[in-house]
Amino acid sequence: MKKNRLSLLGIFAALIAADVSAKEESSIGIEEILVTATKRTQNMQDISVSMTALSGDKLDAFGFEDTRDIFSQIPNVSSSEGSFSADITIRGNSTLNPTLAGEDNVALYFDEVYRPGAFYGGGVLMDLERAEVLRGPQGTLFGRNSTAGLVHFISRKPTEEQEGYLNFEYGSYGTNIVETAISGPISDQVRGRLALKYHQDDGFQDNQGPAGGKLGVTDRIMGRAHLDIDINDDMNLLLSLEASDADDIGKAFNYWGLMDPAIFDPEYGFYEVCDAKRVLASQCVGGAGFGDPNPDVTKPYTEHDPSAGDGRYTLETETVIAKLTWQLNDDMELVSISALDSIDRYFNTDEDGSAVGMFGLYQYNDTYTVDADQFSQEIHLSGGDEGRNWLVGLFYLDDDRSSTSGVAGYEWGVDENPDTMANVDTKSYALFGEINRSLSDTLSMLAGFRYTDEEKKVQLTTQGLPGADRLTSENLSGKLGLEWRPRDEMMIYASLSTGFRSGNFNSDLLFGDLSAMTSVDPEEVTAFELGSKSTLMDGRLQLNAALFYQEVSDKQGITYDSNVVAPVSRLISLGDADIYGVELELLAVPTDNLELSLGIGWLDSEISADSGYVIYSADGVARALDGSELGSPDLMVNGVVSYNIPLNDGAVVTLQTDFSYHSEGVGAGGNEYNYSEAKTLVNARVFWVSASEKWEVQAYVKNVFATEYIDNTYGIADIDFVYGNMGMPRWAGIKVGMNF
Repeated sequence: MKKNRLSLLGIFAALIAADVSAKEESSIGIEEILVTATKRTQNMQDISVSMTALSGDKLDAFGFEDTRDIFSQIPNVSSSEGSFSADITIRGNSTLNPTLAGEDNVALYFDEVYRPGAFYGGGVLMDLERAEVLRGPQGTLFGRNSTAGLVHFISRKPTEEQEGYLNFEYGSYGTNIVETAISGPISDQVRGRLALKYHQDDGFQDNQGPAGGKLGVTDRIMGRAHLDIDINDDMNLLLSLEASDADDIGKAFNYWGLMDPAIFDPEYGFYEVCDAKRVLASQCVGGAGFGDPNPDVTKPYTEHDPSAGDGRYTLETETVIAKLTWQLNDDMELVSISALDSIDRYFNTDEDGSAVGMFGLYQYNDTYTVDADQFSQEIHLSGGDEGRNWLVGLFYLDDDRSSTSGVAGYEWGVDENPDTMANVDTKSYALFGEINRSLSDTLSMLAGFRYTDEEKKVQLTTQGLPGADRLTSENLSGKLGLEWRPRDEMMIYASLSTGFRSGNFNSDLLFGDLSAMTSVDPEEVTAFELGSKSTLMDGRLQLNAALFYQEVSDKQGITYDSNVVAPVSRLISLGDADIYGVELELLAVPTDNLELSLGIGWLDSEISADSGYVIYSADGVARALDGSELGSPDLMVNGVVSYNIPLNDGAVVTLQTDFSYHSEGVGAGGNEYNYSEAKTLVNARVFWVSASEKWEVQAYVKNVFATEYIDNTYGIADIDFVYGNMGMPRWAGIKVGMNF
C-alpha cells in the first residue's frame, strides 16, 4: 500500500518538474470567485470571514454527488455519513438533533433561503453555480442557528444565451446517474432554466437478514426550474421551483455487541463493556440479546442488522421561491425573498440489531415520520458610495412540523402505534443590519447587529397522555471588525462576533414517558478571529489563514439518557465550551497546466461544567464532562493536484487526485461509544475535453486504496449495544457529458 502511494506521488512530482522546465512566463492565474457571503456580490478575497467557496466547475471536477462530499475538501469542516440528514461540524461545534424540533447549529441555505439542515444536509447536488462555507458564527446577516457557521448552495440561473448539457454516469454497485439542464431566453424580458437529475445505485451492503438483497440503495430524482423576468429597467423577478423525491433502502447501520467475553465484572454480573477500539478489533460479542453475537468485521460492507429488510427512507421536498430585486437608484437596492418549503419524511429501522428478535421474542422496529411546512420572508435594503457600504433588513420565519414515532412488533403490552404524535410550531422575527466604512486609504471598519424574537411551541400525545411546552427567547447578536489592506493583494482582519442557536424540545418520546419531554436553553457563542487573505506571484498563489477562539455558552449536545423509561437520545445543555484553532488554505497555479491546493485545519476544545455534571453513554455510566473535549477530529488535511496535458488536436487531458485526512474523534466526556475513526481517503480522476469543449469524458476511482473505516458509532443506554456507519468502499465509474 505504501509503495503504491509513493509511486503515485513520484508520478506527479515528475509531471511538475517537466512542466516547470518546459513552460515560459504566462499571465494565467487563479480564477476569481464572486460570492454572496455578505448578501452582496464580492470577491471572496475581499470578505473578512474565514470561508471556502467552490465553483460549479470545481464541484463537477471533484465528482461530488452529495452535499456531504463537499466538506471533505474544507479545513475544520466535516460531516458524518447517513441517509438524508448530515451532522455538519464546523470548528468542532456541532449538534445534530434530527428530531421533530431538531435544528443544527450550522445554518444551511439553498438559494438564499434557510432550510432545515437536519433533513437537507444529505441532499443531492445538481446544477450548482457554487457552494460557500463560512466558518464561525454568522449571527448578524444570517441569524439563528449559525453559531458554528453557514453552508450556502447557489444554483445556476437562466442565461442570456441558449446553453445546456447532458451527462450520463455509470459506476460500481449499479450506479446510474443522468443529469441535464437547458437555459436561455424565452422572450426579450424573460429567461428560463430547467435542470433534472436522476440517481440510482444498488448499494454496497448485503442484507444478511431474512429479506436478503442490498441495503444502502439510492433511488432519487430531483428537478429545478427558474424564470428570470425583467419587469422594467429597474425591477427583476426571479421565480424558482424545486422538487425532489427519494425512495431509498437506507444506508445500513452495522451492529456490534459491547460485551467482552474475556473479562467478567462480578460487581455487575456481566462481562466488561468494550470500548470502541475493541469493538473494531472484533473482541466483543452481543450483550443482552442484541446484535449478531459473532460480527465479522473482516466484511465491513455487510449489514449485521436487518429484520424484515425494510429499513426504508423516503424524503419528498417542494420549494417555491420568489426573489424581487428593485434598483431604487444608482446607490440603493431593495430585495425581497419569499419562500415556501415543504418536507415529507419517513424512515423505518430495526433498532435491536437482530434478525430473529431480541431474546428471540420480538422485533424492535422504529418508525418515524415528519411532515413540515416552512414559510420565510426577508426584505433587505442595501446601498453605498465611495468608502461606505451598508445593509439593513427584516426577517420572518413560520415553521410548522408534525411527526409520529413508534415501535412496532414488540411485546411489552403496548399496542398503540404510533406511540407518540407531536407538533412543533416556531415563529421567529428578526431585524438586522451591517455597515462597512473606510477609515483611511488602507483601513476600514465593519459593524453589524441582529435582534431576534422567537417563540416555539410543542404539543404531543404519547400513548394517549398529553403534553405541552413553550419556549420564548430574545437575542441581540453583533459583529465588530477591522480590515487593513497594506496593499491591494492583501487583507489582514480582526473580528469579534456573536450568535445564538434557538432553544429546543425533546419531543421524541416513547412508551408514555412524559418525564423525558424536557427543554433546552438557547446556545450562544462569542468568537474572536484574526486572519489574512493574500494573492501573490502575479495572481498565481492564493494564501488564506485564520486564528480563532470561540466561547460557547449552554452548549447543546446529545446524550443517551438512562434515567428515563425509554433509554433513547436526549438533547441537553452540556455546559460551556472553549474552542480554539487555526485554518490554512493554499491555492497555487505554478504553471499554466498545473494547479495545487492544500487545506489544514487544527483545533482543540474543552468543556467547562459543574463537577457533578455528567453525560450518559451506552453502558449507562455517568461520565464527567468538566475538562473533556467536544469530540471532533483535532486535525484535518485536504489537498488536490490537477495537471493538464494539451493534445495536438486541441483537446485536453487532465489528471487529478485529491485526498482528505481526518484524525480520530471521541465523544464529549470521553464517551467512546460516540466514535469516528481516523482515516485518509484518496480519489483519482482522468478527464478528456474536446477542442470545442462540446464533449467530455471522465473516468474516476473513489477511495483508491480501499480504505476500510467506520464513519461514526453510537450507543443505546443500558443495553450494551453499539452501532455505526461503514464508509464507502472503492468505487469506480465513467461519466460522459455533452454541452450544447
